[in-house]
Amino acid sequence: MSKTNIFVYVELSKLVSNLNIHATVSKEILKQQAGYFNVIGSNYFSAELNPEWENIVLELKQAGKVIDNDGQVRANAFINTIDQMSQKDCLNMVFRITSLYEKVKSELAFYD
Repeated sequence: MSKTNIFVYVELSKLVSNLNIHATVSKEILKQQAGYFNVIGSNYFSAELNPEWENIVLELKQAGKVIDNDGQVRANAFINTIDQMSQKDCLNMVFRITSLYEKVKSELAFYD
């Protein structure tokens, strides 16, 4: 069993502390925290948790980026995808991220 890197725990802690489970603001909170999805690489997760993070990231960037007529990026893939998600989908994503964080926390505690 490979071990999750402490970096993931620290960065997910920051991300989760900023997430809000209130449906009315979950979309905005996810958009505000979108940078974390670029910072936290799946290679920092254990082999067991890596696929879960990869699925979250892939789902959150599936719509792709928005490029204007001048070729300028107007919204990165994460922001564009989150913009297109329903409040319910955003809330579910917050729960998925929080659940993954709890698994990371448990996994690291196992190694203490």
